[in-house]
Amino acid sequence: MSEEPKRPRIIIAEDFVLIQENIRRSLPCECEIIAAVEDGAAALDLAATHQPDILLLDVSLPDMSGFTVAERLLANSPVKIIFLTAYCDRTYVERAFEIGAKGYLLKGTMWTELPMAIREVLAGGVYRSPLVAQTLQRRGDTS
Repeated sequence: MSEEPKRPRIIIAEDFVLIQENIRRSLPCECEIIAAVEDGAAALDLAATHQPDILLLDVSLPDMSGFTVAERLLANSPVKIIFLTAYCDRTYVERAFEIGAKGYLLKGTMWTELPMAIREVLAGGVYRSPLVAQTLQRRGDTS
């Protein structure tokens, strides 16, 4: 009897419960959602305890920035960070990848992009939303 493939374990760190639910609905069915939390401290605690494969992380959380959460986690954990945010700003995008994030996508495109981003990141790649690149290009940013 062959073993079932391991389901990717995911924690969602997003301060708005309605957006958490939208993220849940956008996830591929093969993913296992460990938890959804509303602040950075809870994300750090749960990630340390449960060691998820992926942390879906908002840039703005009530107690600390998502960048701070990512820096702290990536210092001691192999978790893969995918930022899900409303910010399409060159400085934010660059900062996310400097920290070591593996994905950056906008909340407005997560319905179609989140499954692709998760698969790409789990395969060892990096995912950057095409809309982010297009928006930065229109603004004259060339990151």
